[in-house]
Amino acid sequence: MTKWTKSKAFQNWTKNVQTYRKTRRVKKTSNLDMCTKNNFCKGSKDIPRKLMPQIYDARKFSKIIKDKYNVDSHREKMAMAVLKPSQNEINSERVNSIIEDIKKRKISHKNPVVVSEDGYIVDGHHRWAAYKKYNPDHKIPVLVIEVPIKDALGLATTVVTKREQF
Repeated sequence: MTKWTKSKAFQNWTKNVQTYRKTRRVKKTSNLDMCTKNNFCKGSKDIPRKLMPQIYDARKFSKIIKDKYNVDSHREKMAMAVLKPSQNEINSERVNSIIEDIKKRKISHKNPVVVSEDGYIVDGHHRWAAYKKYNPDHKIPVLVIEVPIKDALGLATTVVTKREQF
């Protein structure tokens, strides 16, 4: 067991994910959810968007996980084909809005898509989906957390979660 998996935030998050998986009902297919169409989210870790951590400052996050937990990370550019979603919902309206920003060059690469060493997205699903839909051959800037997805999600929920308190 690692330091971050002992945190109350991570333990509560894990319980919430387990509860979601046990109690979810089959939802009506939303016209807005890209994951229910065309296997866009094939291979996802089946985590609902509302339980995904939000990383607002990748540089700060990288420094915290290094200083507090001795976990390395690095930046690189990766192809869409090697990245996999961990959440099970992606809103097509949000994706289309991001595509418009890409076309107008309003997208900043200051905050890259955050991924685990095994290619799962921790934060940035909508940006990834927009690039995948708009230009699937484009390589996008990512911050690779040098641990597998379960540990990457554990670190993110312990260090920076702001969407919800778990």
